[in-house]
Amino acid sequence: MILVIPIAYLWFGLLPLYFTDVADYVSYQVPLLTAYFLLMLWITPTRYLPIISSAVGTFATFRMLPTVVSSLIRPFGKPFRVTPKGSGNQANQFDRYTFSWIAALITITALGLLIDLVPETTQTQAEFSPIAAFWAGINIVVLLIASLICFEKPQRLFHAFKLDEPAAVDDISGRLVSLALDKAVVAVPADSQFESKSVFLHLEGFAPFRAELRQVTQRRRSMSRGGDRQAYYLHLHFDLHGPIRDKMIVKLYTGDYSQDIPDIDKVAVSINLLLRSFGRVRTS
Repeated sequence: MILVIPIAYLWFGLLPLYFTDVADYVSYQVPLLTAYFLLMLWITPTRYLPIISSAVGTFATFRMLPTVVSSLIRPFGKPFRVTPKGSGNQANQFDRYTFSWIAALITITALGLLIDLVPETTQTQAEFSPIAAFWAGINIVVLLIASLICFEKPQRLFHAFKLDEPAAVDDISGRLVSLALDKAVVAVPADSQFESKSVFLHLEGFAPFRAELRQVTQRRRSMSRGGDRQAYYLHLHFDLHGPIRDKMIVKLYTGDYSQDIPDIDKVAVSINLLLRSFGRVRTS
């Protein structure tokens, strides 16, 4: 409705609210919107960014709204899927369907602004026009940010947990610092060497299983003795099946590992958003 109301006004002159002047509209709506934003910041102080959060919700709308409407008409038809991208997140690099809807709404809103600027074609009342233009401008910004999500880089499906447990890669001992159902990160001494990218990962309570060494990063790690030392972080990927996969699921979700969600780095979000708008992705 937030996206449609400015379009309906700019194209057909339909007012969302009836009022005498702009002061009335501001006095009714500004306190309401202020209370809403303050409530969201109070409930989720580190997880809510007004424009970006609205863009994420807008992106989800185009996928979820048709399913919601069809469920009302045919409640026992297609099953409802909560996530807009779901299991196809790893394969899909461009959401053509959502991008088409977003592009259409941006075009219609921009044309409505042009219609409102031309006296011969305008359908609006002068009092509400500045508010409608500002509203439409905000909508276009939100839609542009939502369109960037359509080009989202594929993300891993499984959540990784932070650990600090003993582990070994081939015959080299180290510390397991991160573990997911398809990936592990093991810290080993900086002088470690491996003959190939195909290694065996040894975890406590598991038989050794094969993993692929895809990436090695280097940084300092605090050791129990001798202070900070340089360490290699091995990023190991694997594909488990059968009983060992079930056992890994049990370990991850009953192991009392930290599930804390880190606070949003607003500076990093802003930089990544700027880079994404120029077709670049910042990697950590």
